Amino acid sequence: MEEATASPVPPKPKPGLKRWFGPGAWVALGVFTLGRLALEPLRDAPHFDKHGMDAFNATETYTLKKNPQPVKVAFFGSSQSLWAIIADDVARETGLNPAEVRNLSCEGGTPFDLWNLIRRNEAHLRELRLAVVEVNPFVLRQSLDADERVQTDLYQHADFSERMLLKNRANRVGQLAEWALPVCSVRHSLESAILNVMDPQPGNAIYPCPEERTSPASDWHAWHQKSTLSKERLTLSPHTAANRMVGNWRLSKLQDHSLRASLAWFAQHRVRVVFHELPVHPEVMKVIREKPEYRQGHDRFIAYIESLKPQPLARIYTPDPADCGLQMEHMADRTHINENGAHLYSRHMAEKLRQFLPELDVVDVGGEDAHVRVGVGE
Repeated sequence: MEEATASPVPPKPKPGLKRWFGPGAWVALGVFTLGRLALEPLRDAPHFDKHGMDAFNATETYTLKKNPQPVKVAFFGSSQSLWAIIADDVARETGLNPAEVRNLSCEGGTPFDLWNLIRRNEAHLRELRLAVVEVNPFVLRQSLDADERVQTDLYQHADFSERMLLKNRANRVGQLAEWALPVCSVRHSLESAILNVMDPQPGNAIYPCPEERTSPASDWHAWHQKSTLSKERLTLSPHTAANRMVGNWRLSKLQDHSLRASLAWFAQHRVRVVFHELPVHPEVMKVIREKPEYRQGHDRFIAYIESLKPQPLARIYTPDPADCGLQMEHMADRTHINENGAHLYSRHMAEKLRQFLPELDVVDVGGEDAHVRVGVGE
């Protein structure tokens, strides 16, 4: 008998794409996609608990959405505007209806917050006629993109292209990962999750008090008083404050995009725009004037503001408190006005704005001569 010949062993197939796209991979992809779709509605849900609610959602929820009165004159900006502008004082000095004058600034507010507030609430801003926008070198600088509050805002509200505008690669990667699968932005406390579902009316006993997030509250004191909670703001040296504002100043692409998008929206909806630069402590302004690198940084900031299109109706530059009748005693800290100073500054602002208010419904937007510069002594 002839010995049976062994059948040849077939060659082992080369690994290909099929090994990565088998049934298990498609199941995993489906679970990932469905999970992302399920989490997406939670991404920008506000935080309603007292400890977790962020300032932007507080302003959007209480000052805008849950206020049934239309807003015709609005102030937008950071904590500098939140502390310095008293809407009721401005309304009283200009003869406007106080219910239609609103301070929509928020702690840590940036141009991205301004643009986000606009695009998320166009229906609530349809009667807006005058927008007073804070221009602040600190919130426009590139280094602020890595700030925790800015990162949180981007986690919740930024689209893909806006996340790509971040300069730091690690920040971009983190933001793109969060865009692909919401994780950080969907974390809510049990209290906040329940209130998001219930959505009770303001004044309800279980509802958080809006003034805890939308007013200066206990930090609104004279700069030398010990009762101010933020001790670091009081002990900050003028040189450190000046360096944070304009030291090595570089423009953020994200904030530039957001500010230009906001101006385009205002122009499209025929809203008058006024820029204003708020006062800082006299010692800080002295350092900025004396040190060439700080003065150059501030000059670059001003040059950028004056290059923006569409042009605002007016630009009010009062970085020195003396420009608007304030003194050192009216400062809460190096960069914020206290309550007494806020009443004075609000009246000063009302005087500047009064010339733009007679015919709020008749607006002429655009043109090289459609703006004025209001500065020192004007």
